[in-house]
Amino acid sequence: MDSLLLRALNGESTERAPVWLMRQAGRYMAEYRALKEQHGFLGLCRNPELACEVTLQPIRAFYPDAAIIFADILLPAEGMGFEIEFNPGPKIGGRIRHADDVSKLKVTDPLQATPYVLDALKLTRSELKSVHPEASLLGFAGTPWTMACYLCDQGPYKHFLGTQVFAAQQPKAFARLLDTITEVTSQYLAAQFESGAEAVQLFDSWGGNLTREDYKRLSLPYIQKIIESLRPYNKPVILYVNGGGHLLSLLSQSGANCLSIDSRTSLPAAEELLDGKIALQGNLDPTHLFRTKAEVIEETRAMLSSLKNHKGYVANLGHGILQATPPENVKAFIDTVKEGW
Repeated sequence: MDSLLLRALNGESTERAPVWLMRQAGRYMAEYRALKEQHGFLGLCRNPELACEVTLQPIRAFYPDAAIIFADILLPAEGMGFEIEFNPGPKIGGRIRHADDVSKLKVTDPLQATPYVLDALKLTRSELKSVHPEASLLGFAGTPWTMACYLCDQGPYKHFLGTQVFAAQQPKAFARLLDTITEVTSQYLAAQFESGAEAVQLFDSWGGNLTREDYKRLSLPYIQKIIESLRPYNKPVILYVNGGGHLLSLLSQSGANCLSIDSRTSLPAAEELLDGKIALQGNLDPTHLFRTKAEVIEETRAMLSSLKNHKGYVANLGHGILQATPPENVKAFIDTVKEGW
């Protein structure tokens, strides 16, 4: 029998909502900060044993229904020919400015480009059986649009106007860029499935910056190609678009099994629009985990009770967990969901 999470992602009714948190493995936990201080962020990502350990830290502490592998969406950019570092945020050596820059990009087999991510997935899948055998293992990647934003702009990473200008002024070159990233991402996620991931999430972190018409040209078709390429694996794909409330009807055409919505989008409105045709994930505001424990419990119950039915829903935050979040409130959120509908 499939896990609670996989059943929900496949649109089935569940006895309670499965629950996990975006960025649940990381900097809000003292155990993680101790390891990062010693090894650095990329040092953790590139060491399968350490990445596995960081992935499992929140599983041991809070017992959520999914472990999402510790990595970063920018890691595949190295195989394309970029140098990346985190000090403390992402910094990319090189920048896409012209058509010639796009022609130099490489599509490297993920077994050569990111073997450490794949090894971490294999190791975590094995270790997860003894830590929380009912939990599912998730992989992830960035969407082509979001990856392009990082490769075309050099920060501050907020509005990505340079990317949109490049797309407007050199549309053919930008389309080739998106095609290249699509191929890289399709291979990367396929390799994650082959390495033990039971579902994957696509992060379109900057998709909400686009209008509906631009999203239809610059993001949606490439997401559709990636998801279609993964069909042979018959495993769920979750799509998260930050700031994508105005895009929900388009996102329902993505081919994803589940849409993860941000905190600015009404959960009942999303449920009504999707009408049970696709699973739904979200969407407690991460800043609300800084409130009192009693308020966290109350808001979590309100989120669950706002749903009309108990079919195809995964409890989560509307964005990644914030750095200084009190761990006891993370536990309160997860425990409250586990109490049931």
